[in-house]
Amino acid sequence: MTSRALLIGAQTYGLTGVHRDVHLMRTVLREHGFTDVRTRTEDQADYAGIKEGLDLLDAATQQDDPVVVYYSGHGALLGRLQYLVPVDMESSTPTDFRGLLAEELTAAVRRLALKTTNITVILDCCHSAGTVREGAQTPARRTLKSVGLPRVAHDAALVRASGLTVPGDPLVPGVVRLVACQQHDFAYEAELRPGSGRQGVFTAALADLLAQRHSARVPWSVLMSRIRDRIAQQQIRQWPDAGGPWGRLPFTTEEPAEPERLPLTRRDGRFLVPGGAVFGLGECDTVSMVLPGGDPGETTEAEPGPLAAEIRVPATVYGLSAGDALLSPRPEEATCDRTDVDRPPVTAGELRTALLPPGSYALPVRVHDRRRVAVDAEGPFADALREGIARCPRLTCTEEEREVFATVRVRDGRYEVRNPEGRPWRAPSPVNPADPSPTITLLEELARGDRVRQLRTPEGSALLHSVPEILVEREHATGDGARRPLAPEGEFLYDGDRYWVTVTNTSDAPLHFWVVGVGLSGRTALITNDQPSGYRLEPRDAEHGSSRTTPGVKVYWPSDVPEQGPCRETIHVLVGDRQMDLGGLASRTDFERSVRAGDSALEALLTEVWDGVRDQQPVAGDEFHYRVRTVHAQAVPPSSARGRSTTQGRKGGW
Repeated sequence: MTSRALLIGAQTYGLTGVHRDVHLMRTVLREHGFTDVRTRTEDQADYAGIKEGLDLLDAATQQDDPVVVYYSGHGALLGRLQYLVPVDMESSTPTDFRGLLAEELTAAVRRLALKTTNITVILDCCHSAGTVREGAQTPARRTLKSVGLPRVAHDAALVRASGLTVPGDPLVPGVVRLVACQQHDFAYEAELRPGSGRQGVFTAALADLLAQRHSARVPWSVLMSRIRDRIAQQQIRQWPDAGGPWGRLPFTTEEPAEPERLPLTRRDGRFLVPGGAVFGLGECDTVSMVLPGGDPGETTEAEPGPLAAEIRVPATVYGLSAGDALLSPRPEEATCDRTDVDRPPVTAGELRTALLPPGSYALPVRVHDRRRVAVDAEGPFADALREGIARCPRLTCTEEEREVFATVRVRDGRYEVRNPEGRPWRAPSPVNPADPSPTITLLEELARGDRVRQLRTPEGSALLHSVPEILVEREHATGDGARRPLAPEGEFLYDGDRYWVTVTNTSDAPLHFWVVGVGLSGRTALITNDQPSGYRLEPRDAEHGSSRTTPGVKVYWPSDVPEQGPCRETIHVLVGDRQMDLGGLASRTDFERSVRAGDSALEALLTEVWDGVRDQQPVAGDEFHYRVRTVHAQAVPPSSARGRSTTQGRKGGW
């Protein structure tokens, strides 16, 4: 197995730091074991050279090789066209468009995915209507760079894009997407240290963190959170994010189990969890505020300051501000993960004045809506299981039979977890008396799904005042291909059916929306996982609202769920007034099996590799308001669906 990378740097239209970006990434990747590192810069970064580089990378890649595709340069958005800007962009003619279309990059990634699921795509570029990375020192030194193209060349690009679009193709699995900014926003290059020359802000932060000791054991989700915080503290309004299986360790397919990390920020001197109500926090719940002292694996010989090591500060939720949970820290109970700090890890005064270190987050410790679990067994395994459940923030053991969320039964050396109706959530598994953690992980996953299934439109100050138009449509797998509205209750879904969600913003302010599914298996999935911080809907214009439709999502019956049912399948459409990273709502296991989506339109191909998101970092006084629309359907086992009518199920809309 060989670790391979293609690094593309197109230094055009006033950019000066692209070649530094490529050199920096080449150095970091070699430190991470990449031995086949190819570069395309200067004359080789023209359209033909980039296409050739992707083809040669595909030809060299063997089964399961780790692969990285990196690009630094201009990214352009022209209508529905998105493309990279090679160095020969100005040589475009009416019949020869030299931009590398998003569809072409997606097609190249699809070919690689036939050989390996260990693919990382890193894009350090803008996605905003022809504008590109710009200087970030001061507003006066910023220069917007437009990539102007003849109208006829634009038309030629549309023709080429339409020839690459294949309706119904599935999204490329196993691709981690690290993106410098959201689709309609900017990425920057700047001189971050005097005399160092300009370079991509995103690339510099990413490379610096990857160069730290032990970064290989830190998931992309954590690294990206630290990158966002670091860029924010540099006073640069650029918000990168990760798409795809962002819980993986860098350049691997390993996705370690992690505690439930919640966003943590500070506003007007108060600590809070943005969107805490959506994550299930309420008054009197307790969390642990985790304040990292440095980058992953970073060590220093200097005298440690008050926040030099990882500090855990207990805190209580004392109220909700709209949908955000307000925290009351207890610094006198803070703990430190270093034994060489001979002073309290943090004082109340330091906590009031210190900045939040990059990568800070909150962990739930004990919440008000714990799910009740009954253990129908005795012996060492049952005892260890009860002890483990007692340490879970969202679970509690009970000996009573009423209001039991799940029951763990042990028979003949195997255990199964049953739902309140007495049906098994999963097929039976062997008992390991010394290690109940797989059972606890399953229970936590099911508890998360049950909590998410209960999401509702809030009352009071958290309510979003504007009322968006929401349409959920489905297509029967054995039907005529027509889409019909899916009613909020009483519908039956069958293996192979697809559904689409369309949201229209009829208000005068931008909105964001997410689609969250809780499947028949109890797993949760952020259906809009390519933009965990929400699909943006622009304000309405003088005559029309702003609409967006998700790619089609395929309903299926997971192989590890016994075919007993029907079972509940829930679809939530959550609409809010600002971006919020809701990736924490999704199950952390079986990522690729959580969602099977098909891209039936050009839009899906554009979002496949390109779309970035904005972080949940709020502005002062900016609170989260939201609404939730829900479909509760019944998923029918494949073995029970023979002979069904293609028109079965009620029809209706919102």
